[in-house]
Amino acid sequence: MSSIAYVTDEEMLEYHRLCRNRTILFWRLASRKKFSDFRKGDLLFFFSRPHNRRKKGLVGYAHYDSTKRLSLKQMWEQYGPITGYDTQQRLNDSIARAAKNDIPRQMRCLYLTDVVFFTSPVYPEDIDLDIPANLESYTYLDRSDPEVTVRILEKAKHNGIDLWSADPDVNPDEIFRNDMTRHQLAVICRSVGREAGSEKERSICHKLASEKVEEKNWEMIRGSISDCLFMDKNRIIIGIPFAPQANDRDLRIRELYGKIVMYKLSAEKLKMERTVSFEILTKETDMEAVLGMVDELNHV
Repeated sequence: MSSIAYVTDEEMLEYHRLCRNRTILFWRLASRKKFSDFRKGDLLFFFSRPHNRRKKGLVGYAHYDSTKRLSLKQMWEQYGPITGYDTQQRLNDSIARAAKNDIPRQMRCLYLTDVVFFTSPVYPEDIDLDIPANLESYTYLDRSDPEVTVRILEKAKHNGIDLWSADPDVNPDEIFRNDMTRHQLAVICRSVGREAGSEKERSICHKLASEKVEEKNWEMIRGSISDCLFMDKNRIIIGIPFAPQANDRDLRIRELYGKIVMYKLSAEKLKMERTVSFEILTKETDMEAVLGMVDELNHV
């Protein structure tokens, strides 16, 4: 799980907003270093100075999908206005300014999806976040504090999401709500701690989770390699693998119970909007007592 704040041209962002672009080809000069620990689905926040504002803030975000190495000509021919400019000349001029007229043969471009804009900026100082005003490129947001992304999204929710700029076929409120849920659960999962058990038990758990996320609408909880989740408009199901060995079964049952209780209490503390329930992923037999315990917790 990673989030990045990236210094972004306000003219380009305004073009995307007015055109209601849902996807963006976000170019970077090839000489700049590659992101580390930044994966598909991670959030890139736009750090920019909006129109008529004196200082920079986080004005929206998009989801990282993939990286492409493209020349300026390839960028325009393949993506056109998704680059954020209405003509190739304006794209050329913008890159030339950034590159001090030394445009590289290829640039490392980020393909971003599910763009969400805020109705007003989220300023770093409002959420106890330190981003230098003279930041030139980008900074990681949550390496030292995994709750930073949640604080940004909570503040953006309070300020409001820009619904006008959205594609009429896509509900940005739903995208935002799902992102909030993913990052809240990632914070909870981190606080719950790593999975217990022997190497063999952990290996089986990872396999059970991997099989589960092959099912429709299931995905791994960000930052976890064992716990997974299902979301729809009204509910969240957290899938927890269970693969004890015979000699430690009672201990693993107690740990499972404690893990579910921690998830449940943390979700209540965060006042998550959807009901949270749990599903045990297991190949074990003789699970009536364990499943009964989980069913009881699901209905508390």
